[in-house]
Amino acid sequence: MGDPAKPAWDLLCDAKEAYDRVMQGESDPAQRAAAGRQLARCESSDWFWWFGDYNPADAVSQFDHLYRRQLLTLYRHLNLQPPGELTLPISTGNGSPEHGGVMRRATGG
Repeated sequence: MGDPAKPAWDLLCDAKEAYDRVMQGESDPAQRAAAGRQLARCESSDWFWWFGDYNPADAVSQFDHLYRRQLLTLYRHLNLQPPGELTLPISTGNGSPEHGGVMRRATGG
């Protein structure tokens, strides 16, 4: 909530709505299965954790690219033009490499 990478959630919600619209009229079981698998890839993993600005820029850049590529692939499965926003990076990251891919240390308290 309130993270600057919120557009990642918006892009996923838009893709899911597109999926729902297309699947209402899709009768080909193979097409339905392929699109469903691709949607699951978009909804799975730890995509959103990686967008935090506390992660290193290299890691964020790689996950940003992969996430947007998964969404683009979903739009291709749906035979839809993907939104232009998918060409823009979502997050950049600026954290210490020490925190790349691991849990953050507790900070006082």
